[in-house]
Amino acid sequence: MESQSLFTRVTGKNVLMSFTGPFDTEVLSIFGKNIENSISKNLKLNKTIFKVFIELAQNVSYYSLEKEMTKKGEHAGVGTFIIQDFKDYYYFILGNPIDEKHEAILRDKCSKINSFDREGLRAYKRELRKLPPGERGTGNIGLVQATLVSRNPLDYSFIELNDKEAFYIVAVKINKN
Repeated sequence: MESQSLFTRVTGKNVLMSFTGPFDTEVLSIFGKNIENSISKNLKLNKTIFKVFIELAQNVSYYSLEKEMTKKGEHAGVGTFIIQDFKDYYYFILGNPIDEKHEAILRDKCSKINSFDREGLRAYKRELRKLPPGERGTGNIGLVQATLVSRNPLDYSFIELNDKEAFYIVAVKINKN
């Protein structure tokens, strides 16, 4: 998806929740509880949104190029998340700065994940789990899991910040029905 159109779609419209800052365990816990208990009257839908949040937020925490030291002495990745509420779906967006050299890798991963049907995604996830942790790469399993749970493809884009950094945006649509 083109960067500007995704950015334009997410700024200021139907926003239920948003945050920009370090994605540390405290933030994940607070927003996770809020998401799990209060987004919708449908508890199953809340759990789906919660699962997608955890999968994608952990990617920001672990892989964001920008890190901050928390009060607890943890290094947490800095990023942004937005949850939007539309008539038939929720739209969940996360973004964080990345090293420019990772853009092509992430673009390929997202494209590959979107090319699979449900059974292909499950097989790909099993394949990734067999790899040693260092070889799994940036966010593979989390992106696969978010796609499986949401039952929708990833929407992603990159905004060039400078010659060494880009801002990676990944979004997932979660149907209300």
